[in-house]
Amino acid sequence: LAIPNAVATFALCTLNEAEVYNQDADTTNTAWGILGVFSSCMFFVLNFRSRIAYNRWWEGGTLLQQTRGEWFNGFSSLIAFCNPAPDMSKKVEEFQHLLVRLMSMLYCCALQQVSPDRDRPFEILSPDGVDPDSLRMLAKTTDKVEVILQWIQRLITLSMQNGVIVVAPPVVTRAYQELSRGIVNLQNARKIADFPFPFPFAQASIVMLCLHWGVVPVLCSMLLSRLLATMVAFVVICFLWCQNFIALQLESPFGSAPNDLPMQQMQHDWNNSLRALMNPHAQRPPRFSFDRERHRQLTVMMSDGTMSDGTQPMEPMRRSAVYVNGQGT
Repeated sequence: LAIPNAVATFALCTLNEAEVYNQDADTTNTAWGILGVFSSCMFFVLNFRSRIAYNRWWEGGTLLQQTRGEWFNGFSSLIAFCNPAPDMSKKVEEFQHLLVRLMSMLYCCALQQVSPDRDRPFEILSPDGVDPDSLRMLAKTTDKVEVILQWIQRLITLSMQNGVIVVAPPVVTRAYQELSRGIVNLQNARKIADFPFPFPFAQASIVMLCLHWGVVPVLCSMLLSRLLATMVAFVVICFLWCQNFIALQLESPFGSAPNDLPMQQMQHDWNNSLRALMNPHAQRPPRFSFDRERHRQLTVMMSDGTMSDGTQPMEPMRRSAVYVNGQGT
């Protein structure tokens, strides 16, 4: 759009080159005034739209991350509330594996609910073993998130009755609260997906841009020399239309375009976090070999295994730091 406008400006300047230097002062001032006021209005309108678009993009990402945080805290709490008795290990493992699959499907359906394509595929933990009739019902319903959330809440209630969850009921309500806060954040994200930028304002800005595109070559050819007019027309049109297209890209943040939110990566990270908590080592606190004389010193060291003063620590301390730094096996 900027190049055709610059070409048109160059052509008009070539045709009217002799008249540029013969304009009276009133005509020149009027032209400068029209160009300045019109361009200023366009800058204001497009800056407002770009700011709203960026706020929608940022708020959308924030709400999805808050949803993730609430639901992950709820999942982590439920894993921690499980009965540690050896004779309940089979029932506890069955509960955890059903729960982790439901949580994976829950976040997947949440992302689909805000996506323009409600059937957009996301990776989930395999639902192998889940009741096929329930999965078929879930596939047909339009309220997948609400159904899965109900399944999870009912699963928690039944697990409290059969001894899988042994924590006192007032403590378990924390998990219910985190699940409910997560879906409230999701509904706020749906507000962004379901309520687009106001159509009249968007159309008015497009009409103003088109009028501005047509006026700029005429006014620049009246006021400036050929080369300068061509450069000014190109820069002004390029900047304004780039700002408009940026706003269009950011107004709907839940799509699959390069500038949209990385929803596939968010689902991938969610599944990895769920899998991490299913590791038996993550479900029990680490053993601790307490040495009164050594541990009372509360020595400080770096996570890469070196001491804060640059010296090498003792072997037990160095080995612990290697694991903290992610190098252990």
